[in-house]
Amino acid sequence: MQEPPNKNRRQVWLGILLSLISLAAIFFFIKPQEILFALQTVRYGYLIFTGLGIITFLVIRAIRWRYMLDNDAPWRTVFHIQNIGYLLSAVLPLRIGDVARAVLIGSVPPITIARGISTMVVERILDMLFIIALLPFALSGVEHMPDWMRAGAQGMGLIAIVGIIVLIIAAKQRERAVRFVERILDFIPFLNTAAWTARADSFLAGLDSLTNFKDAAWLIMLTVATWLPIILAYYAMLRAVNLQPSLIMASFVVCAAALSVALPSSPGQIGVFHAGVIAALQVWGQPEAQAASFAFLYHALNMAIMIGFGIVGIFATGSTFKQVVASTQEFMNREKVEKPVSH
Repeated sequence: MQEPPNKNRRQVWLGILLSLISLAAIFFFIKPQEILFALQTVRYGYLIFTGLGIITFLVIRAIRWRYMLDNDAPWRTVFHIQNIGYLLSAVLPLRIGDVARAVLIGSVPPITIARGISTMVVERILDMLFIIALLPFALSGVEHMPDWMRAGAQGMGLIAIVGIIVLIIAAKQRERAVRFVERILDFIPFLNTAAWTARADSFLAGLDSLTNFKDAAWLIMLTVATWLPIILAYYAMLRAVNLQPSLIMASFVVCAAALSVALPSSPGQIGVFHAGVIAALQVWGQPEAQAASFAFLYHALNMAIMIGFGIVGIFATGSTFKQVVASTQEFMNREKVEKPVSH
């Protein structure tokens, strides 16, 4: 693999640092022997239901991605490429798996890499929208959360929803929005106006499917169907570690996990995921050892399934791990070379 540029290298080291800090904080406040003892009392039968929930998530997520691609590729191909992306994100830094997915699906005619990238944007928007919509519902079950914290979380959710609505309107009026962005960028001398305008145009193009009511409705329904199995998977794993969860508690932990893994981290979101879900369970007043055992056990099972399905995907598509990484890096390097120069 080629060495990443300085900016990427800093992101890698920042992610590793945050992961190490998160793990250090966990083991500072919770004794490792207490976690090990909690793991010895796990009811492993529930792991079957957790695993089924994660697999169902992957299946429906591939259905949603195929719909975004206008069903121009076989579901089996989309499923395998999706899982290859998750494999790469689990073992390599900088979440390279999303780029790999776009590159791989772009080799399936008539789909292009640009279409693949645009679907990544829509995926992120839809997932963010679901988590933001779920958060106020999940907060309703937290008894001891300070009023200012609850109000702040709900306010952030409202701001994010308004922001998404503004983006969809901008995508509907794409030419005007791009011209507006270009005028704003002209007043910022240290930014490359042409490059950032092109990025804004590409970003808004990726939101095009959300401007059609029928497509947006289907995508929202598929998004809900995608995340429900994960909530049930969390619920089953919470039962496995001898907690007495509710679906609201499981939903709150899902929201905390989704928000925590948005932070920079080492590959696989090690540390930040664990800290996020442990903190969420602490808000619900759950025992520290069981909360930590949930975090480590769920993460391990999730990674095992993602990596396993990713390996199957590589063999099914006739690729190799090295070829996938090389083609992804080649595309990323080409994009850097072809960036528009400033005027």
